[in-house]
This record gives sequence, C-alpha cells and structure tokens, in this order.
Amino acid sequence: MRRARPESERAPARDAVSARLVAFLQGFAVVAGYLPLPSEPFGTGVLDALLVTGTRVLVPVVTGATPLDWCEFPAPLRRGALGIDEPIGVRLGVRAISQVDAVLVPALAVGRDGHRLGRGGGHYDRTLALLTALVVKTAMPHRIAVVFDDEVLDAVPFDALDQRVSAVVTPGDGVRQLGPRI
Repeated sequence: MRRARPESERAPARDAVSARLVAFLQGFAVVAGYLPLPSEPFGTGVLDALLVTGTRVLVPVVTGATPLDWCEFPAPLRRGALGIDEPIGVRLGVRAISQVDAVLVPALAVGRDGHRLGRGGGHYDRTLALLTALVVKTAMPHRIAVVFDDEVLDAVPFDALDQRVSAVVTPGDGVRQLGPRI
C-alpha cells in the first residue's frame, strides 16, 4: 500500500511528521533514529534538525539476527543487504541503545495497544528487548513508531517475541501515547 502512495501524499506527510517529531524531541540528549525508505512518512530531515538543536543522533546497522548495532549520524552511507541505507562509520555496539532518550521505530502499522508490524526481520524487536534489559533509568525511553494516519489500527497481530512501542507519530495526530505506560 505504501508504494502505491504518490509522492504528492508522501512529501506533506514527511513534512508534518518532521515538524511534530522535532518539536516533541526538543531537548532530548540522545535519539536513535533510522534511515528511511522513500515510501515512509519519515525523512532524514528530522535527524538533521535534531543535530542542529544539539541532540546526539544514532542510526542503526543490521548485523544479522541480533540486536541492531549503532553509528553516529551523519556518517557515510552504503546500501545494506536489506536494500536500506546504512552508515559505514565507527560502530558503537548494540549496547549504545541504552544511552537514548527516545527510539524512532519504523513500522508498517501499529495497534492502539502499542504492538507494531515491522518488516519481519525482528531487528527492532531484539533491540527493544535488549533496551528493556539494559535500561537503568527510572523510566524507559520513548519508543515511537512512525506511520501514516491510516496505519494506526485497533489491533495488529503479534507473538511473544514482539516488543511494544510506547507512542506513535502520524502526520495528522502528531505524537501520542499508546496502550498502558511500559
């Protein structure tokens, strides 16, 4: 469905999501972002804007069936095995996720209870599970799924390995909390 959306719909969605995320994340010390596909309602302009405000930005590197590794943004890029741009900078290790105040999580859809549909590789589920195990703060970092308005559903299928997000950002509704606080 996303590939069928015209750029005339995607571009304003990216602009709206960018404005809402930058406003919400203002003042956060470290944010884990990602490098989006062209069909997503998210653009790297968010990451650039966060850098301008003094936020440290991390972006993921897929390293197999393990939690994601991380690099500083910006970094030189290459096309990864999954067809997604990946940084080729200095790797920070999977434990770098424990430093973040928020994780932006790609999703194809998200349920109102916080369960999300990813692309099926389980990379973010393993990473969010690791984050839960590593966090020593009093509260978990925000875990924010980024989707189009019509991709927030009453429910999505999930299994025991799937990790929930705590919030969703859409072009129309901005950032809002999902399900019980986790």
